[in-house]
This record gives sequence, C-alpha cells and structure tokens, in this order.
Amino acid sequence: MERDILWDRNDAKMNMSDNFELAAVRRGKVADLVAIRGAMTLRDLCDHFGVSDATMRRDLQALDDEGRVERTHGGVMRKTSVLGDLSNDQRKAVGADEKRRIGLAAIELLNGDEVVFLDAGTTAHAVAVEAIKKPKCTYVTTSLGIARKLQSHGLTDFYLIGGAYEPINDSFAGTLAIEALRSLSFDMAFICCSAIDLKNRSISVASEAYSQVQKEVLATSRLKYVIADSSKFKPSAFMRTAAFSQMSGIITNRETSESNLATLRKSKLELVLA
Repeated sequence: MERDILWDRNDAKMNMSDNFELAAVRRGKVADLVAIRGAMTLRDLCDHFGVSDATMRRDLQALDDEGRVERTHGGVMRKTSVLGDLSNDQRKAVGADEKRRIGLAAIELLNGDEVVFLDAGTTAHAVAVEAIKKPKCTYVTTSLGIARKLQSHGLTDFYLIGGAYEPINDSFAGTLAIEALRSLSFDMAFICCSAIDLKNRSISVASEAYSQVQKEVLATSRLKYVIADSSKFKPSAFMRTAAFSQMSGIITNRETSESNLATLRKSKLELVLA
C-alpha cells in the first residue's frame, strides 16, 4: 500500500510537471502570435488555442508579468511603449467596447450645431460612428476612414483635409494639411494620442508629422478634449503634442485605475468617464 501511495504521488508530480511544460509551450506560442498580429482579443485567442477564458487569462497575466505582452481590456497587444507601430485595423481590435463608449460620450457633449474636428485614430473613428446622432454639426477630419464613415451615415456636411498620406493612421498630414487647418476654426476638437503622461501632464503621439497637425488644430479650437482609453496611460510617445493646461478635458473609460483617475482629478481637466 505504501508503495502504491508513493507511486501515485510521483505520478501526480509528473502530471503537474507535464501540465506546466504544456502551459509554458502554449504561452510561448501566444506571445509569438501576438507579436506577429500586433493585437488580439481574448475570444480570438481562446478559439485559436482551444482553451477556456480562465486559462487564457492566466496565460496572458503570466506573459504580461514577464514583460512579453501587454494586456488590455478584452485582449492583448504586442509589448511596446505606444501603439504607434500597430496598424489602424490592429488598433481597432484593442479596447473596442471602451472606444465605443468613449465615442458615444463624446457625441453627447455636442449641442448639435458646432464645427467639430475629428482627429485621426481609432477612438475618433468611434466618435464618427455616433455622429449620426448630431447630423447638423459640421465635421472636419484628416482621416480618410472617418470621412468614409461619415459618408456611409448619409452625412454630407463634412470636410476632409488633404495632404501627404500617413498610412499608419489612415490620415493626411504635411504642409498642405497644415495650411488648410490654419484657415479654419473649431468649436470642438476631439484629439487622439499614443500616450498620456500623467507625471508630466502631457499627451504625445508617435508621428512627428501628425503631431504638427494636432498642434494646429489645438491652436484654433475653442474646446479641446482628449479621447483615449485606459491603455494610453503610459510614458510619452515620440512627439509631445500638448500639455494638460492646453486641453479642456479628457474622455476615458470607467475601468481606468483609481490612481490614474485621482491624478486626473487633481488637474484642471474636465473628466468624463464612459
């Protein structure tokens, strides 16, 4: 009997070791897949590897702790300081529900007759999805995808600013865009960013060219709101666009950590939680 018990214990240890090794192999494959695709949802990863939500959440937490990936609400993305190197379609998969809520909250800030600048970015795209709720506003954007979304809603009172095409965020920048923006003024600007630096109280983007576009917009806008989900609270991206003192407010999702919210409340920014 004693021998049987010892055998069972050894067998259990072997099974635990095998399970650990299998989990380690799977996690390595998860990290490799995310590195290739840039970003994935939890549901897609579960379907791809045939595991439960709980198992995949443990895998993602372990990979995040090791610094191999970065967890987001509802998924995961390639480990990077900012989202600037991910494609527009990949960024849309990150925090899709949070961006949808932010887009709705942004539209609700409008009275319905303003001239509104919609920045280039997936969160601004979420605002454009809701623009049909305020059809009498005049919308201006540098984003080709956002212009198409406005058109698909049947909106006709919008302007697309042209210039040099920036494929990373499907937008236009450069001197032609800058000159066009200098002749305009906006009641409201919804500004996207790659990073919100709470320590230095500033926002930044990964593209130098697009940073100049944002600076021109901010200079000619009466109200200026940063629209960003909680994954954007991280160290600065390549180009600083504006300090908090230059902004009117920030719209972010309600899952943002209490420590980050506390810091925002100490600033003079209006805080809108979606």
